[in-house]
This record gives sequence, structure tokens and C-alpha cells, in this order.
Amino acid sequence: MKLATVRYRDSVYSGVVKDGNFYRFSGIHSSLPEEMIDFIQGYDRYKEVVQEHIDQAEATCKTEEAAFLSPLQRPRTFRDFMSFEEHVVNSGKALKYDEATMERMLAVWRKLPAFYFSNTNVFFGPDEPIRMHPTSQRFDIEFEIAVIIGKEGENIDREDASDYIFGMTILNDWSARDIQAEEMQMQLGPAKGKDYANSMGPVIVTMDELSQYAVDGDPQRFDMTTRLYRNGSLLRENNTKSIYHTYNELIEYSSRGTKVYPGDVLGSGTIGGGALLEYLGGQPFIGRGDEIVMEVEGIGSMKMNVI
Repeated sequence: MKLATVRYRDSVYSGVVKDGNFYRFSGIHSSLPEEMIDFIQGYDRYKEVVQEHIDQAEATCKTEEAAFLSPLQRPRTFRDFMSFEEHVVNSGKALKYDEATMERMLAVWRKLPAFYFSNTNVFFGPDEPIRMHPTSQRFDIEFEIAVIIGKEGENIDREDASDYIFGMTILNDWSARDIQAEEMQMQLGPAKGKDYANSMGPVIVTMDELSQYAVDGDPQRFDMTTRLYRNGSLLRENNTKSIYHTYNELIEYSSRGTKVYPGDVLGSGTIGGGALLEYLGGQPFIGRGDEIVMEVEGIGSMKMNVI
């Protein structure tokens, strides 16, 4: 199932995308909640209601008539990780880490899927332009694939963690690299360097639909091709199966000594080649007029315009 939050005729609705149409939840059946997090929390029972009634329901609108917002307007929490080794190595090179420093960092990173909390109040959808950062001279992108938590849990074992993944979506963690670098000299941050904007969407795809992409013999990984475009040119093709710390590991670590809840967002961190920082000067940082497209097999394509 593909879920979205849209603006249509000056109203905001959450609902289901199917066959080029958008159906608001309550338009499918009166027993369905209006809010995305409520639907996620009750998905086990709401799924059957949608399947039974959607073909008889009247569509709210065609998808091209709606403006796609972030599927979750305000996630309950947003934890952002670093799960792809290529990005970690490339970022270290861009920051001019020497070999010894890089090895120390990688040794810790390989055993600890660390994350930071970021701002849940600045989530935008693909049809909401991103204003150029007002002060940063090194405004960057981070191409991520996020998972949405589907049920409450604490101290979750990684072998059981798949049961807590509701769905996946595309995420761009917009990053002010100059501000981030300044803050992190104080052993703090990234904080303000990541406080400005996150783009997410266009849809959340539920795991019952994405299970077909699970890697044979390693179902905690997913074989999904990714493509990153800038102003119509392909910058990088990659694959989600290159992840080092799996989503199950991220959930296990997130829930250690605390609870995760439906509507929490876990960002994978940047896939290799998914940030301009990694191109070592071969790509200028973001400027007004840039169009960025992030594409993930099985989920779709998220286009973002900077104004």
C-alpha cells in the first residue's frame, strides 16, 4: 500500500495512492482515522478495511491534481544514522582526515550505529519548494531511505525488529556543511547544521509491498536500485543492499533502554554518492534554481526544487 499526505483545494488530507488516484482515509470508509500516525498505529485492522472498500470509494482527486506534502507532517521523533560505509569514507576524505583518524573512526562506526536527533518541525514534501539556506555557503543534500516505525517497542532484538517496520520512504536531510563543521569542533552537533529542512516522500510504501525486494538469504537487506539526479543529469546510481548497519540494527539500537513509537522516523544516513560533499569539489554545493531528484526502486521518485 502507498500512503501520502496531500494538499487539495486548500485542504490537507492523508490517505492512499492507487492507480493514479488519491483517496483520503475517511473517504474510503468512515471507520478510518484522518491522521497518518493514527492509521499507522492501527494498520493491522485498517488494512482490511482499505482492501475491502477502496474499489467502491470515490477518489478524492487525481494524483496530478494534488500537491504532495511530507507523508508525516510532524514525525514523533526523527533519528538520523550513518549506515553506508561509502558515505562515511567519502566524507572523511572530504574533511581531510588522515589515515589513522579514519581508521579510528571506522572502528567505532562499525560496531556502533550512532545517530543524532533532528528537527521534526521542518519536514517538507516534494511539491513544497525549499528556500535556499539564508546563511550557509555549503548547502548540501543527503539522499537517504527512511523507515517508519509501526508499533511501540522497547529493547527490541534485531532478529525481531522487522516486525516493527511499517514502511519505507525517501528522505533528504538538507545540510549546512559550514555550520555543521563549526559546531562539531565543540564536540556538539550537527544541531543547527541540520535544523533547516528535511524533504520526505512522496509516499510511504508499506513493508507488505516491499518484501519482494528482500535479499535472498539476508532478509534484513533490500535490493533496490537508487538514482540521484541534479538538474536532469544522473550523478550516481547505487543500491540499498550496500547498507552496512541494517534497519534491524538501527531499531535495536534506537530502542535500547527506551521506547520507539508508531510514527517515529529512522533515517538510514546517506547512501554512497548521495551528498555533494562526497564529490571532492567536482560538484558545487546547492544554489537557487537547482532541481534534485532522488529515485528508489519500489518507492518512487522525489523531486525537489530550491528557490
